[in-house]
Amino acid sequence: GIRYYEGDYKKAFEYWSKAAALGNVVAHYHLSILYHNGQGVEKDEKRALHHAEQAAIGGHHMARHNLGCEEEECGRMDRAVKHW
Repeated sequence: GIRYYEGDYKKAFEYWSKAAALGNVVAHYHLSILYHNGQGVEKDEKRALHHAEQAAIGGHHMARHNLGCEEEECGRMDRAVKHW
């Protein structure tokens, strides 16, 4: 995590990718942010959504919130409220 805060997004991506492969939900959440923002990786909303979903399934509350926001932006309020 410290690499991210130092601005070394590529190194943070490497560490979080390894942790996510081992099932770490916090790592999935952070990967969703990197993909969403295009930090250290090419911006990819499909991958951002995948990692957010994995984190949310694992119980990460901010990932759950972000999924709700994504559903709201797409006009699917019935699905959005399920995440909040």
